[in-house]
Amino acid sequence: MERRKSNNYGTASLVLGIASIVFCWTIVIGLIAGVLGLIFSLKQKRIYPNGINTAGLVTSIIGLALSVIYIIMWLAFFNVMGSSMMTFY
Repeated sequence: MERRKSNNYGTASLVLGIASIVFCWTIVIGLIAGVLGLIFSLKQKRIYPNGINTAGLVTSIIGLALSVIYIIMWLAFFNVMGSSMMTFY
């Protein structure tokens, strides 16, 4: 009898990848979900690679990229706002 391969890490990586895309604007939640999704996807790839694993990997990378873009945007915004506030004083 062949033992069925577990796909729990693949499913978790897909859910966390989607969550990282949805919550990328919150930065912290997007980064944490993206990193965890990436870790689970890589772990599942060693156990039993499949389509859910690949989808989790892709969504996690997209969520991480969007979170990094939002971090850069916020840093640029606060840098501009901080320098413009100094001109009033």
